[in-house]
Amino acid sequence: MKIEERFYDKFWEKEYQGVIIEKESRIDVALKMLENGDKLLDVGCGNGNLGYFAKNNYSKIYGIDLSDIALKTARKRGLIAKKINVNDEKIPFSNNFFDAVVCLDVIEHVFEPRTLVEEISRVIKKDGILIISIPNIRYWKHILKLVFQGKFPKTADDSEHWDGGHLHYFTSYDIEKLLKKYSFKIQRKKGVYGRNFFKEFSSTGIVMKFKCLK
Repeated sequence: MKIEERFYDKFWEKEYQGVIIEKESRIDVALKMLENGDKLLDVGCGNGNLGYFAKNNYSKIYGIDLSDIALKTARKRGLIAKKINVNDEKIPFSNNFFDAVVCLDVIEHVFEPRTLVEEISRVIKKDGILIISIPNIRYWKHILKLVFQGKFPKTADDSEHWDGGHLHYFTSYDIEKLLKKYSFKIQRKKGVYGRNFFKEFSSTGIVMKFKCLK
């Protein structure tokens, strides 16, 4: 078992396994941005919470994740879930297969974000919807901590590992610029937990909706 697998198995061993979604959390915001369609892919599906609640919008819900523990629960919740390490494996579906893809707080964990975005662009249909979220490094408390305390801000709540295993730190502008190179156009942007006024500074996380124009 690779170190990444041990890391996320340990996380999901202690994670709450219920299907309650907090109001205005990233999953709640993402669900409200989704449209109706046939096939949805959840990249980094975890225990399948989002997929469980997206069943009314899509005929088939697919998920990929690295943790066997998380995938076991996701399958019980009705997802067609596969174990994939996106760091060194391609997304195991054909070109233009999905009407929508969701990728919530995943891109900051992968070695090469461009490779992940390229794969998502490959498997999503023209005019398909991509919902992506990131922890927001531009959050005002993060900035103050860096400027006045000299501490690099933590953007995750996991205190056992360095910043929850994050390898990269993004603003929404970074994500928009990256996705534009792969023919995605921004449609909507929202802060989590209702923090939408001056969202780039007032929100700990940003959820974005893109359309694929390829």
